[in-house]
Parts: sequence; structure tokens; C-alpha cells
Amino acid sequence: MSAPSEQRLSPLKLFAHIAVLAIVVLWVVPFIGLATTSMRPQKDANETGFWRAFTSMERGHAIRTLGGPEEGSTLIEGNIFDDIRSAQDIDFVKANERSPNALIPREMPIEGEVTGILVIERVPDPADPDKTVRQQVIKQPGETFEVKKGQFTYQADGSYQWAFEEPYSGKGKKLSVFIQQRPQFGWNSYVQVLTNRQVPNALISSFIVTIPATIIPIMIAAFAAYAFAWMTFPGRDWIFVIVVALLVVPLQLAFLPVLTGFTQAASLGTWLNEWLTDCEASNSCKVSSANFATLWISHTAFGLPLAIYLLRNYIGNLPREVLESARIDGASHLQTFLRIILPLSVPALASFAIFQFLWVWNDLLVALYLGPDGETDRVLPRIIQSQLGTFKSQLHLLNASAVISMIVPLIVFLSLQRYFVRGLLAGSVKGG
Repeated sequence: MSAPSEQRLSPLKLFAHIAVLAIVVLWVVPFIGLATTSMRPQKDANETGFWRAFTSMERGHAIRTLGGPEEGSTLIEGNIFDDIRSAQDIDFVKANERSPNALIPREMPIEGEVTGILVIERVPDPADPDKTVRQQVIKQPGETFEVKKGQFTYQADGSYQWAFEEPYSGKGKKLSVFIQQRPQFGWNSYVQVLTNRQVPNALISSFIVTIPATIIPIMIAAFAAYAFAWMTFPGRDWIFVIVVALLVVPLQLAFLPVLTGFTQAASLGTWLNEWLTDCEASNSCKVSSANFATLWISHTAFGLPLAIYLLRNYIGNLPREVLESARIDGASHLQTFLRIILPLSVPALASFAIFQFLWVWNDLLVALYLGPDGETDRVLPRIIQSQLGTFKSQLHLLNASAVISMIVPLIVFLSLQRYFVRGLLAGSVKGG
């Protein structure tokens, strides 16, 4: 009997495995793309997809060769890669002078082989052999061609010789060089992002918002869930139905009344400041209607219905005998809750903590409308949203900020994952 039943279930298992694999791919591939792009040079990140990051590719570079010394020379020797590094050093100094608030790291050194140099030569006109036309020609390594009345020869390793019949003391020549580059990865974008004051300040602000906005609703919901599960009072079931019904209320629907309430509360606080203190002398009477407290209150209110629902199901299915024994021993409701309910409800508390932490940490909408807008008070999602305009041509920096914002929730999830499944299954099995 078992063999035929297993054969009948095999297509279902195959479908389940494929579905799980598809979900994993859909979640993991974007993260790999973010992380890979964040460690690539700016030019590579802007011009090619992350899937090209692990193979060599031909890229074009504009360089300036060495010039002749003041006394002149008939032979100038140099290396294309050294010329690129010299230009990078100059750009490094200029970039840090323009951006004193963040450290702009040196660009990653370019490694590989020179495959060609683009030059413009006069060649016979196919339509009229007696005339010549200017045409772009790619010179291969080892070829000799004329550059500024001198004979220029280069090799694949980047070394070149520039020979003149008479001593030359002029400037170097700008050339368009093609290099078969090896893959490049580094931490430059992370250094630049973390030394910019905006991102560290936003990380601190996100912690200031997220930790209280996770702990407060858990504390309130745990008390409420115990009351709904094990205490008897008039209207208990109807109140619980109303709480559960709040789950279907769209978040956006509450913005206008909530914002109006915070504005009126701020006006009242400003009036009390003017009446009770001498704030007018320091011009500090105004109370802001968008601050950390408004985010704590908003996230607590929006998270409570789900928290109460999850915890009530879990606490309501704890063994009745344990609670009855506590009552026989003379334990009050508070003692029962603190000494019995809370230790037994850790899986449900941890699972909701994961949900709430992830939601608050990644939230942009509530922070955008109800959160502070000061330079040092904005949370990380708002900083990343503003970088979409600032870093639109610097994908490596934008992706580095996104990866940094993902690290903290990832640590929280991995540290609490052992409780996650048990918390999700809260109340699904009697006695669970």
C-alpha cells in the first residue's frame, strides 16, 4: 500500500520542490545582484549587468601618455596601466577636495591586457582613389603607427615606446585604449557610503525608531492576548472581533486622521510651552508634529492587531492544567502572566518580533509622512530613497546602501529563526 501511495504523491513532491526552488531563486538572485554590483567599480556597475562581473570583458579607457622632458627626448617609454593609475590618483585628490564630508576611495587598479588603440588615419577614399578620408582604425599590439610625428608602438602588457626623429618636449597624447579587463571587486563603495555622515546617522535613527516600535506593541499585545484568552469580561469576544477586523483596514486610509491628530497634539504642545516656560527667549517653543515619538505610536498602532491575533491564538492553546495549578497555588493574573505565560510564549513573541522588526526597519511610507525630516533624524529607507536621485549614475553606491540596510534584518531573522516556524503555527494544533 505504501509504494503506490508514494508514487501517487511523487508529482506533488516534485511540484513542491520546484516551487521552493523558484522562491529561493527569486529571493536570492536579486540579493546576489545587489551585493555583486556594490563591490564593482562605478563604470562597470553602470554599463554592464552583475552577471558579467565574473568574466573578463573588453572595456574602453581614455588615457594620456607621458610627455617629453623639458630638454626634449627622441624616445619616450611608459606603460598604459601606469598612466591610468596616475590619472586615478589625480581624480582621487580632486574628488576628496570636492567632497569633504565623505572619503572617496581610490579607484580599483585596472588589470588585464591591452587589445587595441583607436586612432584616426587618412586612408584612400573607396569612391575616389585620388582622395583620402579620415577613418577610425584599431591598432593591434605590436603595430607601429604615427602619433604626433612620432612612431608609437605598444605591447599587450601596456608597455609602449614613442620614438621621434628630433627631441620632443611636448605634452602627452590622449588615446582611446581597449583593455581586456579581469573581474574587479572591492569595498570602495562601502567605505564611501559609511564615511558619508548621512548613512551612519540614518542607521542610528533606524535603531532609535525600530527597537521601541518592536518592543512596545509586543508588550501591549501580550497583555491583551492573555486577557482575551484567559480572562472573562463583558464584550470580550466582540472586542476581539473588532481588533481582528482592524487587520483589513488599509494603512493609507489612516494617514490623514493620524497626521491631523499629531498636528493638533503638536499645536497643543507648542501652546503649553509658551504658557509654562520662557521658550520665547530661545525661540524653542514649537513642537514638531513629525518626530520619533510619532513613529513609535504609529508603528505600535498599526502592528497591534496582528500581534494580538497571533499571540491570542498561541496563548489560548497553552495547557489549561498549568494555569489552573497556578490559580490553586494562589497566583494572581499578573504572576501567572509573568511567570508562566511569557516563558511559554517565547516562540510566538519571537515570530512577531521578526515581522515587526522587518516591517518597521524597511518602512518608507510611514517614515515619509509621519517621521522627522531633519538632516540627522531621517531613517535609512528615506536616505536610500533620496539617493535614487543623488546616486542615479552611481549604482555601486546605491546598492551598497541597500546591502547595508539588509544586513541588520538578516541578523535578526537568523538569530530568531528557531522560533519562527513554531510561532507561525501558533494555535494550529491544540496544545501547541
